Amino acid sequence: MQEKHEHSQIFLSLQTYINLTLITEPNQQYSMMIIKLLIHVLFFFLINSLHQVLGQYSQLNTTSSWLKNHTKSYTLPLDKPPKPPICKIIACKRSGPPTARKRCCRNQCVDLLSDPNHCRFCFRRCRFAFSCCDGNCVDTNNDPSNCGQCGNKCDPGAPCEFGMCGYAAPSSQPGKRPRHPKRPRPPPSPKSDGELHDDRDDDE
Repeated sequence: MQEKHEHSQIFLSLQTYINLTLITEPNQQYSMMIIKLLIHVLFFFLINSLHQVLGQYSQLNTTSSWLKNHTKSYTLPLDKPPKPPICKIIACKRSGPPTARKRCCRNQCVDLLSDPNHCRFCFRRCRFAFSCCDGNCVDTNNDPSNCGQCGNKCDPGAPCEFGMCGYAAPSSQPGKRPRHPKRPRPPPSPKSDGELHDDRDDDE
């Protein structure tokens, strides 16, 4: 407000000086010079006022301390972000164990035989809860050749359920042998007096 008051005083003093000059010296050429000078001074004041107004709007006009603390002036970085490393095909193929099949997929070195997002081919994704075993999407919960994990084979005839071999198979109870049928008893032998003789009496 004080600067605006000073500007208005300067403007009024210039206007008074120009009026007095025009009255005392009514020279047309001189009056045109004064008018041009006045236009330049007004243009300077307008630019200065516009700069102050824009500076006030650029500042955050709020009473909230939280908003002032969390408001940042974002500037573009001068340095460009570093580029990600490029997947080299030859180095990717030679990396990893001999059983792996390494390839570059989406600028990443992956194993096509075990990666569920790139199974056998790049971008071939296995379904949910499926694993990539030797380049095939399998369900390790029910696959007898890959029960629980890749390469875990169940015994012949044993089912794979819930990732375990023979989970629901009937268990045999060792130690209990089947009972043999009783041998038939021999018939009683006859005695000399004509009575039947029982072998059980002799045992007693």
